[in-house]
Amino acid sequence: MLVNDIVPTLAPESAGLHHRATTLATQRPYLQCRACLYDNRHPFGLTFDETGLCSGCTTHAEKTSLDWSARFSLLERLVQPYRQRKGNYDCVIPIRGTAEYFHVVDVVKNQLGLNPLLVAFNSQFNSTTGIQNLDQIRDTFDCDILLKTQSPLAYRKLMRETLSRFGSVHWPFLAGHTVWPVRVAVQHNIPLIVWPVHQPTEQAGMFSYQDENEMTRRSRHEHDLMRFEAQELVSGEALLREEDVLTSLYPSDRELAATGVRGIYLANYLPWDTRRYSEQAVAKFGAQAAGCPGTFDTYDHVDNLVYMSVHDAIKRRKLGYGRVRDHLCREIRFGRISRVDAVAIESTYAQAFSETGGPGHLKQMFFNWLGMNAQGFEWLMDYHFGLAAPRPPGEAAATSVGQAAFLASYQRTGPAIEMQDNYILIGKGLEV
Repeated sequence: MLVNDIVPTLAPESAGLHHRATTLATQRPYLQCRACLYDNRHPFGLTFDETGLCSGCTTHAEKTSLDWSARFSLLERLVQPYRQRKGNYDCVIPIRGTAEYFHVVDVVKNQLGLNPLLVAFNSQFNSTTGIQNLDQIRDTFDCDILLKTQSPLAYRKLMRETLSRFGSVHWPFLAGHTVWPVRVAVQHNIPLIVWPVHQPTEQAGMFSYQDENEMTRRSRHEHDLMRFEAQELVSGEALLREEDVLTSLYPSDRELAATGVRGIYLANYLPWDTRRYSEQAVAKFGAQAAGCPGTFDTYDHVDNLVYMSVHDAIKRRKLGYGRVRDHLCREIRFGRISRVDAVAIESTYAQAFSETGGPGHLKQMFFNWLGMNAQGFEWLMDYHFGLAAPRPPGEAAATSVGQAAFLASYQRTGPAIEMQDNYILIGKGLEV
């Protein structure tokens, strides 16, 4: 069954809720931060102070005001009870094939002295760079790693349902990535999970670092799963059975209590800087970085060919901006680029996207994998997010010498992901 065939079976109550939410969002007055480029369309929600500064910028300022030596000492005391658990693993670390995770494992194993079990959820859209990084992390730190690969048939059915139901191709990966480490921790009786960052805090300032927010079922439901649980996706129309979504189900409260599992974020105890940590990993450990369509950042999500193509195209339709804005806001906050230059760079990428409609080669790979066509995809985008505005003619913003130098400062040690013409299959890679 093609996605084009299942579109008419969308639940009317879900569609109504979506359109009401979209209408309310468009009725709100437009507000944009005076410092960064984020506005009140941000999916995690932003607040603004009386000066027009967003909550994300306010929280980011803590990176220069907090005593991080003292906070790292807090982290050392926190993990002390979990250390050297009689030959068992001390903690679980969820990892992906990007340079940032070299730093995560380095901190946990070499600075905190813990014996971690690494776990990874297979996105099934792997890039060459991502697979090389996973191998390099395992070998560099001599750690055991568990990789979860869901049935390709079930994963494809789940993807069709989330794309049709609420316009997301990233939900199946997020569901697996955020639950697989928890399930491993419960099954192996490992009570500590160490995550790198809490994105709602990093981008939108949802919490102060001093709040020491932790990963929970509720946080996953509200921020990662967009308030949809896997059980809600089971239906006869989508041909999803309960066994197809078992991989996405969170352990019960009884199981969590029996193990005492807790998930902490390193960014509450270190002044987290994804770019700096990634570049250190490239220099120190040989991590791979690669060019991506739609953004200048060569470290973020370079392991997932769909994230940097189809997902970014959906994000532009839904929010009016792409992943490049997230990277620019981070760079503005760290003082590595001016707001004026950031606006020009974003305009350049937006114009390039407008002229081409996004990375067509990578999008077509996804359509072939899912069993749909470009017309069906555009119909779904119009249905969920309104009719697309016509692509305006015009020239991209001029790039100054300083802007060009900034863009060139990002390292590229692996092939650009646009050069890849298939997904790297690992685990259960059979076509069904």
